[in-house]
Amino acid sequence: PDGSGDFLWFSQRNGFNNLYRYSAEGLLKGGSTAQFPITELLGFTEKGKTAIVAAHGPDPKERHIYRLDLSSFQLTALTQAPGTHRAQLSADGNHMLDEWSSTTVARKTELVRVGNGSRTVLLESTDPLARYTHGKTNLGTLEAEDGTPLHYRMILPPQFDKTRRYPVLIYVYNGPHVQLVTNSWLAGAPIWMHSLASDGFIVFTLDGRGSANRGKDFEQAIHRNLGQIEMADQMAGVDWLKRQPYVDDSRLAVHGWSYGGFMTTSLMLEHPGVFRVAVAGGSVIDWQLYEVMYTERYMESPEENPDGYARAALTSKVDRLQGKILLIHGSDDDVVLLQHSMRFLSSCIDQGRLVDFFVYPGHRHNVHGKDRVHLMKKVFDYLFNHI
Repeated sequence: PDGSGDFLWFSQRNGFNNLYRYSAEGLLKGGSTAQFPITELLGFTEKGKTAIVAAHGPDPKERHIYRLDLSSFQLTALTQAPGTHRAQLSADGNHMLDEWSSTTVARKTELVRVGNGSRTVLLESTDPLARYTHGKTNLGTLEAEDGTPLHYRMILPPQFDKTRRYPVLIYVYNGPHVQLVTNSWLAGAPIWMHSLASDGFIVFTLDGRGSANRGKDFEQAIHRNLGQIEMADQMAGVDWLKRQPYVDDSRLAVHGWSYGGFMTTSLMLEHPGVFRVAVAGGSVIDWQLYEVMYTERYMESPEENPDGYARAALTSKVDRLQGKILLIHGSDDDVVLLQHSMRFLSSCIDQGRLVDFFVYPGHRHNVHGKDRVHLMKKVFDYLFNHI
């Protein structure tokens, strides 16, 4: 809005999503050089000399707001408190609403004066779980097989006793565009995980390579080979868990939905005997059946990458299955079609493998509303019965 006619362009050319300034004729005038992804352009200051952006900052588990000078391309942080910040900018660019949380702050909303950075607290939530007994959440880092640092979240049961050995549920997604482990309230975990921890489980989640907000190399590690690097990273997490004296490695479970369902089923088939039980929801079974826009972005076409598609196809691996697995699908799933589960079940029948299957009538790619309670009871019941 400075009248120059210039425009800003997002690009990952330096390995991280940055903003570059161009003239209308296509002349590059410069750009930011952050070694972390800038994820959102919130707006401009009044004279258009500065852009206000959201970025993940040096710690990818956090999200912060920055001022970006559009001449020098220097970034200046407008948020300093550790945590996950989400902001709205006023039309004139002079004020900003910063709503944020962390593992120690349930929610805080502040009015920020962009010019001098002063803040006024509008709302500060008290701990909504203060009346409840729940386990401790730990955030940590372990290494992938190539030394890449991977962030994990581990929820321990209340009255955790390090001399006991506990069963573990690994909740997995590990696909593009999703980050599960964050410095936010409850570290990004839904309440059901704390409920399961209260029933005596450790609940563990790892963001392996392929997941979001760690830069191009981290996400593109899975290109043409969906499921392979991700499984290696999840197994690095399993190996780390097995080294903990309070983990009962004979009682490991895995659960995930959508890409997480693909990962759950893949782990059961590719690493038989590691997990006693699995619950896989809305699972991609064969990427040739999935939508072209998404699949060919990461796998290219079946003609260009036949080996990658064959490695990721789960129907050819059901003879390796050990342990108990429950597959769940919405009858009206228009994202991962019910055809995926039908193909898998047919292969299980052909191979004489006994699996469990449950359908939610009328639901699409996930189960919402009051039926969500039924879904979580179903998942818990399956875990309790087989762990």
